[in-house]
Amino acid sequence: MSSEPFFWVLHFMSRWMLRVFYPGMETEGVHHANHPGPMLLCGNHPNTLADPLMAGIHLNYQTFFLANAGLWMNPITAFVIDPFCVPVARPKDKEAGADKGSKEEVFNRTFAALESGKIMYIAPEAYSELERKLRKIKAGAASLALEGEARNHWQLGVTLQPVGVNYESPTTCFSRAFTRYGEPIVAAEWREAYEKSPMRAVRGLTDELSRRMQELLIHTHDKTEERCLRRIERSVQNDRPLTVSQHHFRTKRILEWLRTLEPTDRERLCELAGRYDALLRQTKQQDIEFSTNPYRTYSLGLFLGLPLFLYGLLNHLPWLLTINAIWRALGIDRGYKATVQTLGSWFILPLTYLLQTLLFNGVYPEGMGWLYLLSLPVTGLFALRYWTTYRAFWAGRFSGEGDRDAELQSLRGQLMEVIPKL
Repeated sequence: MSSEPFFWVLHFMSRWMLRVFYPGMETEGVHHANHPGPMLLCGNHPNTLADPLMAGIHLNYQTFFLANAGLWMNPITAFVIDPFCVPVARPKDKEAGADKGSKEEVFNRTFAALESGKIMYIAPEAYSELERKLRKIKAGAASLALEGEARNHWQLGVTLQPVGVNYESPTTCFSRAFTRYGEPIVAAEWREAYEKSPMRAVRGLTDELSRRMQELLIHTHDKTEERCLRRIERSVQNDRPLTVSQHHFRTKRILEWLRTLEPTDRERLCELAGRYDALLRQTKQQDIEFSTNPYRTYSLGLFLGLPLFLYGLLNHLPWLLTINAIWRALGIDRGYKATVQTLGSWFILPLTYLLQTLLFNGVYPEGMGWLYLLSLPVTGLFALRYWTTYRAFWAGRFSGEGDRDAELQSLRGQLMEVIPKL
């Protein structure tokens, strides 16, 4: 039985659920990848199962995935993903008892997929970590591409397609994401190097892939730099909001500027940002409350859209409360939050819609409930758009003056004085 119809059902559902959880999503360079294979779609891996979904939903061709073999230990998960995923047994998967995904099986199934012109997603970092950087990538993607070409007399046409998924806040509902597809690498162009020394060719191709993937990301050196950058870019974005792609490139310029500072100046700046952030956490306030965000002011749309926003919000509370309760009950790492909420909403959102409609029909007879059902997705999307637009106005609006507001304003003012308008 073909996996293709099932794949496109999941593809459609994933695309819309991810657009709900990451509104304002943007892409760049999709044309580099939006064609048939054979292709190895090579993506960064900061956000568990959300990463391959983000990389694949923008393509108009079926994508197959190399996935960790531990997922096959759950029979339900295995049933869903087995038609279009290849298990890869990492050491920790074997320790946990995974019996699929030997190296030989991975290579043979991937070669077969490439030889039949398929797109295969691979995460060369191997493990998922909530880091804003590309970690050292493994040689597997380069080995698969070069050996696959060599087995087919360099006539296969395999490309390695770098893709970088940039999350503004990976584990936060209704944040934003920017997916960038870079220039592909043609594996056959490494034929001469491979025939001279396969090991050196694999190493060289891996280095080139790493370089191209880094260019698509905000690549910080360490956790200290990452924390400092996040605190600075947050305040800049709240003062001068930009689209997610514009914000991405501005953040790259901020990072470049940070690295031009003298070490002592950079350390003082990061320490100032840290004190300001710590005080916000202590007082349980948000930076946006002290910003000059243009949406902090009153507007006609703010008040005209409020009734429809409240209608949409109230009718989607059952879904929001349920999906959050499920995540908390599972007790798993926060890195899986976006994945659990996205995939869980495939089932929870239609189910809550159905139950609410049946309840409405019980109160208001003669089929009025079906009109109510039609209103749910429309007002839900409106409520999401309203909140992402006017969140700056409502943030802290009714919290009143805090005891340490003047100190927060002072720290923020000192911080913004130092940062150039990049």
